[in-house]
Amino acid sequence: MGANRLSAATPLSSAAMELDCVIRGGLLATASGSYEADVGIAGEAIAAIGDDLPRAAREIDARGLVVAPGAVDVHTHLDQPFAASGNTTADDFESGTRAAAAGGITTVVNFAFQDPGDNLRVTTERHLERAAGRAHIDYGAHLTVNHANVPGVLDEIAALADEGFASVKTFTVTDDYGLRDSELVHVLRRCGELGILVNVHAEDDAMVDVLTAELLARGQSGVEHLPASRPPEAEAVATARVAGYARALGCAVYFVHLSSRAALEAVARARADGAEVYVETRPTYLFLDESRYALPDNEGAKYVCMPPLRALENQPAIWEGLRSGAIQTYATDHSPWLLAEKMQPGIPFTEIPAGIANLQSAVGMLYAEGVGKGRISLERFVAVTSKNPAKLFGLWPRKGALTVGADADLMLIDPTRRFTLTAAAMESRADYDPYEGFACMGWPTMTISRGEVVYEDGAIVSQPGRGRFLQRGRYQPI
Repeated sequence: MGANRLSAATPLSSAAMELDCVIRGGLLATASGSYEADVGIAGEAIAAIGDDLPRAAREIDARGLVVAPGAVDVHTHLDQPFAASGNTTADDFESGTRAAAAGGITTVVNFAFQDPGDNLRVTTERHLERAAGRAHIDYGAHLTVNHANVPGVLDEIAALADEGFASVKTFTVTDDYGLRDSELVHVLRRCGELGILVNVHAEDDAMVDVLTAELLARGQSGVEHLPASRPPEAEAVATARVAGYARALGCAVYFVHLSSRAALEAVARARADGAEVYVETRPTYLFLDESRYALPDNEGAKYVCMPPLRALENQPAIWEGLRSGAIQTYATDHSPWLLAEKMQPGIPFTEIPAGIANLQSAVGMLYAEGVGKGRISLERFVAVTSKNPAKLFGLWPRKGALTVGADADLMLIDPTRRFTLTAAAMESRADYDPYEGFACMGWPTMTISRGEVVYEDGAIVSQPGRGRFLQRGRYQPI
């Protein structure tokens, strides 16, 4: 990978410094380059990077391994009730963060959804109660404004952002969660004034409503008809409209789980017009396609997500977006369900719980299929999994950085390790895996969170409750 051996320690406070752990001989991977060196950890932080570091209480041999900043997953739905199904996602903060740690992820940012009638203060308090004492790794939370008609909601955003809830999520599809365009404009304007990044789930409400109603009226309610109800054009139209609002209102927007070439082209046009737009994609759109919905015996229900899986022709554009920097981040949108919930007999595609488990598999799959097969560089891998999400969501350089003074959040990847995905190997409480049988070369073998090894030798070795709530700052532009 073109690595060089670092010639001098960077920086050691003294020759007598005491280190708790030294990771020796690994290929240190950052978003700007890679090089061979040792990493010294003291307490919860990276204390030294260089050659010939002092011996430590624990020595980790990383020769032949990649040592990278722990991944920062800014899109999870742990312990998340969903109004559409009346159910709660299969993973709570304990099982979800256990799965994350097993996959090289050291930070998650979850979504705190409003219940009807609740203000944002109540929403955040309830969210923190769900997480308390359960997490294996550090976590944050986005404010999800899905009931903007609650009195005073816009006035709450500033104070909550100062307390660490420094990002907002909105939906453009109004069923259960979305805002009317007029409400969305008010949210964007307020967040622009406060310097807060707004996450947007972008699908055109009118198009989705009409197409869905027509399909159901014709009796086309099976899961194989889901893609026709929410086509790429619906994503592209909503992306362009929201980006236009954001540019006019001086607000930065972040489009979650972008799935299609059409939407990515809309982003390019918006950026050319001066909009500050950031983009996330997720594993489903790189590794699955809409042919899954045509599987026999209702097997396609396992793969329902929003936006739905796309035609295979979209995948090259998503990979190119990751390679070129047009897509800034890679996150899971981890929304796990049980088979009994996903495959209820006879229900229309509109009632199938949307979401797929991905926390444990996402990073390894991107490394194996991206870096390992030459689709993206190791530097881009680090950028989209750690540095960029940390910057955009107010965690940089404490998180997402392999530098002295940063939290010692690290993942070790063995480029030669073969791993086959099976539900039995996953820590998630979901009882199936959407990538069953997927074979990879290159996989995380150890995860370190704030200086503590939380995953090694195929097992979680940490205790729930060690993870801390992260009070995030405002976003940093990329």
